[in-house]
Amino acid sequence: MDTYEITLLVVAGLMAVVFAWQLRPGAAIGPNALRDTARRAGLAITPEVEPVLIARIRSRTRAALVGTLIALMVATASLIALPESPDGGMWSGLMIIVLTALGGAVGLCVAEFRSALALLGDHPRVARAPTPSRADYLSTVDLWCGPVAIGVSGLTLAAVVALILVDPENVLSDASIPSVWWPGFLLWIVSLASAGVGRILSTRLVGRGQPAGNDMELAWSDALRSWTLRALVQTPALGALCSVVVVLTSVSSAVARPSGTGTAVSLAFSIVPLIMGSVGVALLSMKSRRPPHYLSRLWPDVAAELRRDTHRGVAPVESGRS
Repeated sequence: MDTYEITLLVVAGLMAVVFAWQLRPGAAIGPNALRDTARRAGLAITPEVEPVLIARIRSRTRAALVGTLIALMVATASLIALPESPDGGMWSGLMIIVLTALGGAVGLCVAEFRSALALLGDHPRVARAPTPSRADYLSTVDLWCGPVAIGVSGLTLAAVVALILVDPENVLSDASIPSVWWPGFLLWIVSLASAGVGRILSTRLVGRGQPAGNDMELAWSDALRSWTLRALVQTPALGALCSVVVVLTSVSSAVARPSGTGTAVSLAFSIVPLIMGSVGVALLSMKSRRPPHYLSRLWPDVAAELRRDTHRGVAPVESGRS
């Protein structure tokens, strides 16, 4: 067992210990966590909904951690079986990040499927028509971030192959297509597969019922469901970005430095991932300043109150979908 495999096992072991510790039966959800959740959702936590919400959050957290642990074990076993990439192991860390994110998203989805089977007993049940669609929970950026990122990363992979084949001024003499391209291509395949899995799961999830005894419970159910759907669609975008980072970093390190063209190519390949990351951060920052998308589509009265900032970012649910 070489240093790479030992390092990989140590890192994976430490991550597993952290996740397992969070799974312990005595783990509690503190008031600060509830306040942060309310702020993120744009909803109030009433005494009636608090126990239901805590149970849902605990179930979601447990499912996400179990999914993350399973994905971590799969990722570690796969990385040990695969050959080491020429980027010094960067792709291994990114692969673990992408797969654990996918595992956590699938775990959240499983928790949402289970919550749709909850029984209310003799309590009244709130119903609405028509049934919400994916567009009610996911903004345009959410819906298209995965497909766009996968398409851009696919074009980038193809462009890198073409550049290596053409090799202007022989600046990529130390680069070979299989050694440089395969780690990024594998990440791209994982991203594409996660997009397919996410689309299937999200479509099925939206069609499931939402047992709720009042408008507040239904609004919180919408909030939790929207976060699950966002996790499913954002994971492919993360994988696609990671694939671009791995390929461009590998090619940049293989560029012959003495050449002026080589220096330009290396600099360009180093800047592109930073630009892509900056665009992603800017989009997320724009979204964070607006009311949650699901509120605007399903609870417009609450979204209007949030825009007026009359409740300092947290507004109670007063009416359903109009």
